[in-house]
Amino acid sequence: MSLVELDFTESTDLFVVPEDTGPVIPRASINRDAFFGDDMASVPVPSIKLEHPDHSTVFGKNVSVRVFATTMQTSVFDSDEEEYTNMSQHFVRFGDKALDWQGGNKCGWIPSKQREKLKAEDPVAYARASKVKLYRHLFGMMTMTDAVKAGSDPVEFDPVPFRMRLGPSNFYEIGKVVGELAKQNRQHFNYNLELSYGVEKRGSNQWFVLKYKPLLDAKIDIDQDDKDTLAVFQEVIKKENDSVTERMRENMGSSNLGSEFIDITPAQEDD
Repeated sequence: MSLVELDFTESTDLFVVPEDTGPVIPRASINRDAFFGDDMASVPVPSIKLEHPDHSTVFGKNVSVRVFATTMQTSVFDSDEEEYTNMSQHFVRFGDKALDWQGGNKCGWIPSKQREKLKAEDPVAYARASKVKLYRHLFGMMTMTDAVKAGSDPVEFDPVPFRMRLGPSNFYEIGKVVGELAKQNRQHFNYNLELSYGVEKRGSNQWFVLKYKPLLDAKIDIDQDDKDTLAVFQEVIKKENDSVTERMRENMGSSNLGSEFIDITPAQEDD
């Protein structure tokens, strides 16, 4: 099955909305570090780390995800100042326009093939374009059958909504998995994707990879709870886009700039 390389060097999400502006979706990431001490003895590595609303931070290795929607964002991070200097709104397709903090489109992001051509033609433009990172966000439901808290007994809970950010080096593969399902006339939100883990290396660098196994024998029909959860995802995306717009207005000195509604509603599967 296809692999997805996760970006472990930047485990925080691109843009965190203050809690008083709307719903907060539990965030998931990869737990890649070997912990020492009795408190962390029960925590598997690698595993998925989830900020559960009732149980705080939990970890699990036996995890499956049901992906409802994906979006993309771009950003520019200043490593010297340790802060973002630009960030775009969410967008769904590469050709979509996505306003950013500076009033541009997707922070000036350009495809990698086009960027590589600049290396010899215009080194300054190449350096500027290389600072722009492209990310993907996953929104969906997560099941964790072996969840544990650090230093405590195992915990149990029903599937919960989650969001996860996939880093610049890896997010294309989840699109391939979804695409393969589409070729089979299957919608990705109708199936759980079972996760397993591996390691890849390139030179002195190494990182964990996730393998996705669609559980095709257990189709899940969309119900009203799913529709309500999707509406929450939609609201959060809109609020984050509005926050980018507000930051842009402050920078540009204009109140006539707005963000467009992003439709992430799944298309219904024909029977």
